[in-house]
Amino acid sequence: MILRTKILYALALLPIIASAKTVYSGEFDYHDFKSPEASFLGRTHAEVARMCDTGEHASNDDLAQCSHLKFNNASSQLEKRLKAIRSKSEKNDKSLKADDEPLSSPYFEKAQTAWTTYRDNECYSEAYSMGEAAERYIFFWECMANITNSRVEELDELLKD
Repeated sequence: MILRTKILYALALLPIIASAKTVYSGEFDYHDFKSPEASFLGRTHAEVARMCDTGEHASNDDLAQCSHLKFNNASSQLEKRLKAIRSKSEKNDKSLKADDEPLSSPYFEKAQTAWTTYRDNECYSEAYSMGEAAERYIFFWECMANITNSRVEELDELLKD
């Protein structure tokens, strides 16, 4: 009788335990994340900078938004480099077109699109490999920032030539 009661009790709890989901469960789209500016509303720039630099009094959500902020800064730098590269390519393509040569811009755009897909997939892979870890979004945004900063460095080299 006691064994039956234990089995029934376990079976009754199973759906509750099995269906428990957290904010870290399942797939996510980083485009849908709340912006760091909205998350840090009411805090001064100095307060945010101190918290992000030290981690002091920061929750995991705060730290994820600090990493998100890093990515946004890297993304802003990337956009500046892309604008410069596109301008340089446009000028170069005019002379290539005059010489009836293939243009470089379409290939650069394909490469940039492929790079963006690579970055996103690499960082999703890293985040999902952690499972439902509380640090999932911190690692995701750090990955996005690091790979984006690397791309900025690559584009800086292209702009030097």
